[in-house]
Amino acid sequence: MSMTPTRRAIAGALALGAALLAGAAQAADTVRIAVGVDSGYVPFFVASQQNYFKDAGLDIQYLTFSQGGDALDGVIAGQADITAAAEPTTMIRIGRADVRPLFIISGSGTYIKLVVRPEITDPTQIKKFGYVPGNVSEYSMGKTLEKYKIDPKSIELVRAGPPELPALLARGDIDAFFNIEPWPTLAVKQGAKVLLTSKDVGYSYTYWVTASGAWLDGHKEQAQKLVRALAKACDAINADPNVGANATQAQVKIPAAQTLQFLKEVECKGRDFTDDDIKSFDQIADFLVNTKVTPKKVDYAKALQRGFYKP
Repeated sequence: MSMTPTRRAIAGALALGAALLAGAAQAADTVRIAVGVDSGYVPFFVASQQNYFKDAGLDIQYLTFSQGGDALDGVIAGQADITAAAEPTTMIRIGRADVRPLFIISGSGTYIKLVVRPEITDPTQIKKFGYVPGNVSEYSMGKTLEKYKIDPKSIELVRAGPPELPALLARGDIDAFFNIEPWPTLAVKQGAKVLLTSKDVGYSYTYWVTASGAWLDGHKEQAQKLVRALAKACDAINADPNVGANATQAQVKIPAAQTLQFLKEVECKGRDFTDDDIKSFDQIADFLVNTKVTPKKVDYAKALQRGFYKP
């Protein structure tokens, strides 16, 4: 039986509505990942390039930010669903928003370095210390002052963004800074030298994959598929570091040699949080409140999704 014009119009409207709803559902299921422009996000890039996300049934959209803190802020603002950053950066945000670390994707005791002017041979000679507030840079600086019994009031503390630190050091505006690569290597190319690594002052960082709490509540299955894909990416990277170097260069234009150096210093391995990790995290939480970065000690433990990652 043929349709009347009215029935055809109704059917067309219903079909259009169904299509729009299907498109909206598909868009809602896209996982928006906030990444930085450094090699720390190499497992994300490999998981995408090697189709691990696709094979797991995940549709991925990348949003690029300048650093981990900005990426986390993007998650808090609802621009992205998931990202990765080191412990101090994440803890600060846990204190003021519902973000939930899912598992650890990497870590290192040597990737964060203290670079100094050439004539400095001992940390006690530092008079002007540059740092990035609220992240591993400030925490490593604090561990240095503590280990070498340097009174923070006896030196000038200079706040700056990561890209500014090598230039400040080259101009003599600061004597030293602690930060992740590539900033130490850039400073060395300008005449500075590496004096210590974070491990030398008692700190090995871990990189947390962290999700928006609101997103996680409705997408736990997707999140579990995602963390397993990232862990698989680390396995591929460890089998052939060039896989990671090429994927990172393709995604964020970082030279392959830079990522290969990163992978020599950083262990790429997906794993759950351990009791030993908690001891280290407690020290970081104490540091953040003692330095007034957070108004009170962050109850990060309630946000950690221990047991979420199952190999």
